[in-house]
Amino acid sequence: MPIAMQPNVKHLAAGATILLSILLALRVCPVLAQSMSTSQLNGWLSQATLTGDWGGVRTYLENLGIDPRTEFFTESAANPIGGEAQAARYTQEIDFGANLDLDRLVGLPHGTVQITLTDDTGSSLSNDAIGNQFQVQELFVAGQSFRLPELNYQQDFFTDKISLEAGWAPVGDSFAQPMLFCAFQNAAFCGHASAMTINSGAQNFPFAQWGAHIKVRPESTFYFATGLYQVNSNEVTPDKGLNMLSGTGVFVPIEVGWLPDWSGALTGAYKLGAYYNSSPTPDVLTDVNGGSAGLTGAPFETREGRWGTYLIVNQTIYRFRPQSRRSLRIGGLAGMGDPETARFGYFASGGWLLQGPFSHREDDFLAMAVAYARTNPRLTQFQEDRDAVGSGSVGIQTYESIVEIDYGAWITPWLLLQPNLQYVINPGGTGHISNAFVLGIHTDVTF
Repeated sequence: MPIAMQPNVKHLAAGATILLSILLALRVCPVLAQSMSTSQLNGWLSQATLTGDWGGVRTYLENLGIDPRTEFFTESAANPIGGEAQAARYTQEIDFGANLDLDRLVGLPHGTVQITLTDDTGSSLSNDAIGNQFQVQELFVAGQSFRLPELNYQQDFFTDKISLEAGWAPVGDSFAQPMLFCAFQNAAFCGHASAMTINSGAQNFPFAQWGAHIKVRPESTFYFATGLYQVNSNEVTPDKGLNMLSGTGVFVPIEVGWLPDWSGALTGAYKLGAYYNSSPTPDVLTDVNGGSAGLTGAPFETREGRWGTYLIVNQTIYRFRPQSRRSLRIGGLAGMGDPETARFGYFASGGWLLQGPFSHREDDFLAMAVAYARTNPRLTQFQEDRDAVGSGSVGIQTYESIVEIDYGAWITPWLLLQPNLQYVINPGGTGHISNAFVLGIHTDVTF
């Protein structure tokens, strides 16, 4: 049996964790329920958090202006078919922190301080068994570190027409948010799409950097936002999760948005954005002498900065009843990277989300999405040249694509179980790895 296929501790741990996730819903909750009266049980299952009001302490803190929060996420995945080997992997993240309402605490209206800490651990199915570019467990993008993703001050003026934020925060908290796509487990979709993050060098939660941004919203259906952030490349290194001092340049995002609301029920969000990163960045093809680095083996030419653009669309196209939460939304994202420096020349994703697929399950959702990322043709040219010099020395990448479908079941307001199916097409982009079928489950517990 090949080494990659042998059972090991990681396989057993992943399998055990998947089993425990299922037991949480099927066994643990019923056991706890049996020890409660009917009214206690109904109250526990309908409250917003697992741990409730802490005997009144949570309400006391909120009245003071301190809103504590803790969430625990897990993502398990297994590929019974395809990839480089068959395996199962598990990763987790715990977020804890608080929002401080400065109006209640010190009398500063519309001011907030946001503090968040995270701890991530686990292993990656993409890295260990599939060999694809976009993590099938988006939580693993954070690596294995304790981090401080958010420590910032936020202030609104003129009834939220102008919003300011300054401090330590991920760019992806405020720019290029595709909203609809965080209903999925693959990193190609959730949050600041992976292809854009890789191209831009900007950070997405839980990675952060020093910076500030302003958002101007002269009317409810339009906004303009821009910012200035330090590029902190060391912070993404797994053993430097609290490195808050290094910097290689500045990152400037710009975004304009249109937020229509037809008939008071069919809301939408249309965003057009661009960015510039001033950090010195290697060219993906040209060497320091102007030739192909693939042919010469000389160091890459250094470019002074990189840029990219994106377009994001989200639209509710149907609502079952005027005041119902049950609705159908569609969304799409398309982006282009700097031809001289980007790994992906362009990328796109699109999908739909059905909120409340059943009349008695309005909080649940059913969602499907497809993503495609095309390797920068200049990078492909470098790989072809490198391969011409030494046959088989590098893989020649063209594209990678993902298809995912999820069902999100809110068992209680504080427990989400989200099984999903993923299909990874052309893993790694080289055509040397067979397409992979992935079984996954995401869980979210709000404490």
